Amino acid sequence: MAHLLDVQDLSVAFRTDDRQLNTVVDHVSFHVDPGEILCIVGESGCGKSVTSLAIMNLLSRNGQITGGRISFDGQELTSMTEKELNRIRGKKMSMIFQDALTSLNPVFTVGTQLTESLRIHLGLTKDDATERAIDLLKKAGLPDPETMMKKYPHQLSGGQRQRVMIAIALSCGPKLLIADEPTTALDVTIQAQIMKLTRDLVHELNMSMILITHDLGLVAEMADRVMVMYAGQVVETTDVFTLFNAPAHPYTKALLGSVPSIYDSPDRKLFSIRGTVPESYEELVGCRFADRCDHAHEACRTPEAGQMLFKAGEAHAVRCVLYSPAEKEVTLRG
Repeated sequence: MAHLLDVQDLSVAFRTDDRQLNTVVDHVSFHVDPGEILCIVGESGCGKSVTSLAIMNLLSRNGQITGGRISFDGQELTSMTEKELNRIRGKKMSMIFQDALTSLNPVFTVGTQLTESLRIHLGLTKDDATERAIDLLKKAGLPDPETMMKKYPHQLSGGQRQRVMIAIALSCGPKLLIADEPTTALDVTIQAQIMKLTRDLVHELNMSMILITHDLGLVAEMADRVMVMYAGQVVETTDVFTLFNAPAHPYTKALLGSVPSIYDSPDRKLFSIRGTVPESYEELVGCRFADRCDHAHEACRTPEAGQMLFKAGEAHAVRCVLYSPAEKEVTLRG
């Protein structure tokens, strides 16, 4: 089966004030199959959002793709012109951003913003687009959608704005939906409602989805596969069951160890990862997590460390020298 989205060796850099290129996504490779939900997890600053923006070619002016290729539905996106991309974005591939208030245009009503993509991409008349928009708002769980069409974004609550964003993103029946921490600014009750709505609509419309999140509980509930990122690299990728039952990379284990559980004993202490994600990767040698890792040793600081993904199981890859054939051999001999 051909992948719906196939990203190979994607590198993204931003030009700083002194005109130097600073790499923030470094040779990232992954794929998404039809009907699959892929979750991307990692701390802030690991390159998750930049990866998704590169796929949509929505990087800021000082950002650029410096290497790799992105294939979507059999088409190479990195070689497309802006006009060609506009035929795909919003129609075959759409995105829900973190903050709906800044993503929606404050000077246009909900109805205007929702019908715009329907008329451009699907060629609907004004009346047909309005009818479909009202139906989409109903599916998004918004009460009195006819009245909602006449409102401006600032007149809606955070949960209502996010539902409008979901309706816009799904309006043209895309094959791939990218959701970049879509519930960040919402309280936990509304978060649960929004994610249930998103999951139900993704399954109903038989779409694929990339979900970027910090919430590992949400990952357990939503994901088919999981990709863990750290310092601009993929450090582990596997199916969701393996990730929670047999995590391989020390960073993944640390993330899971920092999550509380209702089954915890009263005296359990949550794990804390010391330090922070490095701001610049250019001068790092070896494994990028080594300075924060409790299992780091000399092999982790060699130039070769952190450059390869090793097999930790069936469809399970990890960027850690502990899983390299040479390291295993040394460990067994010792």
